[in-house]
Amino acid sequence: MIKKCYLTGEYVFYATDRASRPHAFKIIDDTPPVPKEYCPFCPENEDMTPKRIFATPDNNIRIVPNKYPFVSSEDGSFGVHDVLIDTADHDERMAQFSDDHMHSLMRVIKQRVMQLEEDERIKYVQVFKNQGRDAGASQSHSHWQIAALSVVPVKMEHLLEVLGNYYKENHKCYFCSMDFGTRIIEENELFISYMPADAKFAYEMDILPKRHIATIADFTDEELRSFGILLRNSVKRLGKVYEGVSYNVCFYSAPKETENKESFHFYAQIFPRIGHMAGFEFSTGCYINSVLPEDGAKTLRNIKLD
Repeated sequence: MIKKCYLTGEYVFYATDRASRPHAFKIIDDTPPVPKEYCPFCPENEDMTPKRIFATPDNNIRIVPNKYPFVSSEDGSFGVHDVLIDTADHDERMAQFSDDHMHSLMRVIKQRVMQLEEDERIKYVQVFKNQGRDAGASQSHSHWQIAALSVVPVKMEHLLEVLGNYYKENHKCYFCSMDFGTRIIEENELFISYMPADAKFAYEMDILPKRHIATIADFTDEELRSFGILLRNSVKRLGKVYEGVSYNVCFYSAPKETENKESFHFYAQIFPRIGHMAGFEFSTGCYINSVLPEDGAKTLRNIKLD
């Protein structure tokens, strides 16, 4: 089966037999453990990181400048690159966070995004989380990254164009019009977690606000709490299918200067790093997925959360 992703134009080849290949879904967590005394993200080791930008009163969530930024306010690649340390506990993972902790985390992310967007030189802010070595995390202590850029990335420009064209042709938002079929994983009053019909990765998930919102900066406090809980539940479900799996979380908000926000709908994506991209993917820009979205959604939906 072949599907073409409406948003990106990329092709996905579904090959369920590949899931039976030796080691196809084997999770090997070979990340060397970092003792707490050497972890730069533990509160007692703050001298190992640049001076903090922000911290919650309990010091459980902190933002510090990235020690190794890919953009800088001091050169031609102007931008800001933050690390958001989302827990003071060296061994705690997001799947273990309480409802209140997730609420606080989403509040901090919204606040920092809005603060960065106040700089007229900043055109776009990307929020993302790399969990695990296979997802690109260089530190085992749970954390996020926030990158404020002086340019709008090509992927976001493409999304704006595709979603804008859909709105012009249909007079409604693409995401607001979506039929989720049997691909819903979990939902509450304000948000829905589902598997995209054209998912590129096994057990990939999207989280969507039910109200049309273009950016996390427009979330109400109630929506921040609801979103955080559903995000935590989603990664918790994934971890119960594949313990120790690495994953990426990406937030997609409209750039601050977007004029037609009625066509752009905020969404979050969770990309499990199960298996590896290889020559076919790199040479063609296509993807091979061994789990059909409907089957993956059923598996995740049937997970019982503690």
